[in-house]
Amino acid sequence: MDPESAIEERIEPTLLEAFSRSETRCLLARATLSYVTAGGGKIRRYRAFVDSLCADESLLRQWGPERATRLCQEWRDLVPLEPQSVVVLTDAAS
Repeated sequence: MDPESAIEERIEPTLLEAFSRSETRCLLARATLSYVTAGGGKIRRYRAFVDSLCADESLLRQWGPERATRLCQEWRDLVPLEPQSVVVLTDAAS
């Protein structure tokens, strides 16, 4: 999954379940600052985005450290650090 899809399809809806729309927008805006200022490529900046969310006090208060840690790991795993290999099998007998 690409970072934009992960944010739009998984992270934002999860935040909206626990926070108001305005609180969710604030959380996403602060995390976006981390994304924009982080060094590295798109995936490393996405990791900075997720790490920023995970460190947010309001998120930790709402979900507790265990749930916050679990969700943040799930969000990190949505966009792997290394591209995944694709193997294409063909019929060599043809």
